[in-house]
Amino acid sequence: MAKGKINIKIMLNSQSGFTLMEVMIAIAIFTVFASVFVTGQGYNLLDSSKLKEEILMKDFAENKINDIIVNPPDLTEALTLSKETKDVEANKDYQTTVEYKKFFVPDMAKLKPSNTIEEKEQENTPQAQMEKKIFKVFKENMEKMIWQVEVTVKNKTTESSFRLSTWLYNPAAEVQIGSF
Repeated sequence: MAKGKINIKIMLNSQSGFTLMEVMIAIAIFTVFASVFVTGQGYNLLDSSKLKEEILMKDFAENKINDIIVNPPDLTEALTLSKETKDVEANKDYQTTVEYKKFFVPDMAKLKPSNTIEEKEQENTPQAQMEKKIFKVFKENMEKMIWQVEVTVKNKTTESSFRLSTWLYNPAAEVQIGSF
């Protein structure tokens, strides 16, 4: 009799297959993996489309700046008064805004305060006076010769933008060395 009971227990324990709990755990693990994979693919597609748009706007900005470098306008004060906004010829969903700015050299004397009496006396020395004259001539000439152009490309539908700037040399600037 004892042998019969042992065989039945062995028979019940040796049944093949998965329990309901094992199947539910496997489905949960697969669900988590699948949702993470699909979400990751969605972010990759979104990032790819943003990168594509950014590269396109960068190309439009570079083309506009290269066109300005090859065919520079007359760099006069009138250019700084307003920005020039136009649609991109290759794609009407984008527009470019061109802004010209004059180069500005700050006054170095205002950046360094002179508090002591000795420093104020040194400002009146011949060397200090010569340095002021040289700086004044440098400032006037640099502000005539160098201009900044800034191109902003904007997508009209998504409102995203890309900004690029460079420096231009004004060949028509009259440089005056002056007398020291």
